[in-house]
Amino acid sequence: MKHSKKILAASVALALALPCAAIAQDDSDAYHLAIHHVHAKLDRIPEFQAGMEAYSNCLAENDGDNAFSVWRSLNGDRTSFHIVNRFDNWAEMDEDSPSSEACWGNDEIRDGVFDNMASWKTSYATKMPEWSGDAEDYTVVQLHNFRISEGDNFRAVVGEIMGYVKEAEYEHAPDWFNVMPGGYGQAHMFAVSHYANFAAMDEDRPGVMGILEEQVGEERAEQLWDAWRDAMEDEKGYWRETLVLQPSMGYSPDD
Repeated sequence: MKHSKKILAASVALALALPCAAIAQDDSDAYHLAIHHVHAKLDRIPEFQAGMEAYSNCLAENDGDNAFSVWRSLNGDRTSFHIVNRFDNWAEMDEDSPSSEACWGNDEIRDGVFDNMASWKTSYATKMPEWSGDAEDYTVVQLHNFRISEGDNFRAVVGEIMGYVKEAEYEHAPDWFNVMPGGYGQAHMFAVSHYANFAAMDEDRPGVMGILEEQVGEERAEQLWDAWRDAMEDEKGYWRETLVLQPSMGYSPDD
């Protein structure tokens, strides 16, 4: 089974092109995400979750190397899940996975997932380390999705902003991803804010805006925010999603 099938359990993220104002990082820090946007049937969510858990357990029993994480939407459509797989290069798409093949060959596992699924579409994104932080150990994320009308302007202004954020060594700097062009209305880029747990969302963080004001002052910060907004699409140029990790539905061979 090709990589696109063996990651039938994967999703979350976004990034931009190289910002000239950002602090340089090694390109080796970049990686790709395969993001499967899945909707479970409204009355079959527990059955879908059980099917994914059975697949995860099967991979563990067969020493699978197909790691993925599963995230559930907290706001909006609660039937929505993001199944996310990280990979370093596109050549991995050519690789087979005997353990995944064996697990999907089990009728009970396959039916437990697909029979309880309402829809499934996949997108791909690439991390841009030049704009990104280095968050670890988080169970709640917020995706800041952007649809862009003026790409050069967007890259210039966000590159400048994230340059200031990285210069300040802000510990909560988001990760940025660039989305491979796909369906109508899809985000072009997204940034990911990370939280260790729900309690961390109550923390008094300055945020990117607060850091920017500290670095350049309120007047210049407002000019940059205005330029950022002007570079987005007028209709649905920005929206935010909050996702919660579902540990029992995912799989990591290192656990």
